[in-house]
Amino acid sequence: RGDQKSNETCYFALLASLLRPGGRCLVTVWAQEQHLDDGEIGRREFPSQDVFVDWQKKQNAADAELFYRYYHVFREGELEDLVREVQGVEVERVTYEKANWCCVFRKT
Repeated sequence: RGDQKSNETCYFALLASLLRPGGRCLVTVWAQEQHLDDGEIGRREFPSQDVFVDWQKKQNAADAELFYRYYHVFREGELEDLVREVQGVEVERVTYEKANWCCVFRKT
């Protein structure tokens, strides 16, 4: 994950470059932990952090196409750690909501 982690940090640096000083950004990602706020289990179960997730393009039921897309699901603390690696930003808040990790950061 070394190179991938560097790439992910670059994505957050790019987002930060689009902000004015004091500007905020909200990033949401799927959580590997799939418990919902009401204690229920989420729809998906991820065997690892790097997975292929199915997606069905439905124009009509007769010609629906199934695609697989790569996705990295995040563990608790991982998103926040990546954002903190970016110079000139400050993490304001990290929350877990509906099986997603959410991070709000601000450009300093």
